[in-house]
Amino acid sequence: MQNVLIREYKSEDLQQILHEMNGKNSKRRGDKFKLVECSDAFTCFLAEDDSKIRGFVIVEDLGDGVSFYIEQINVTERRTGIGRELIQKVFEFVVEGGHISLCVNTDNDDSIKFFEAMGFQRSGHTEGYRRNQDKYWYEIDL
Repeated sequence: MQNVLIREYKSEDLQQILHEMNGKNSKRRGDKFKLVECSDAFTCFLAEDDSKIRGFVIVEDLGDGVSFYIEQINVTERRTGIGRELIQKVFEFVVEGGHISLCVNTDNDDSIKFFEAMGFQRSGHTEGYRRNQDKYWYEIDL
């Protein structure tokens, strides 16, 4: 595993996330970070090493003090432990007694295996959720 620092997002991180991470600009990613910057309901944690952002996770507080939704997780390299570290940080943030949910494209086998290995249980299925992409819903109670 790489030696990474997991920390909270700061506004000055935005340009690196939007333009340098994964070598491509993402409008959807930009829209998600607008939510992070404009609403206290969203929290973002970054994985950083050598002053480069290697991944992030965006978490939404659903407002009841217990329920949270993982909006997006992205890493520059898979199978390096960065995703695991980010999810562990989310578990620490949500704390015991909390509930976390998320959705995954049904054809994203790597992500499905990853979240199931982290302890998430499949809780539902939605056809045509976004851009006619089917989704599996996952959840975990801490």
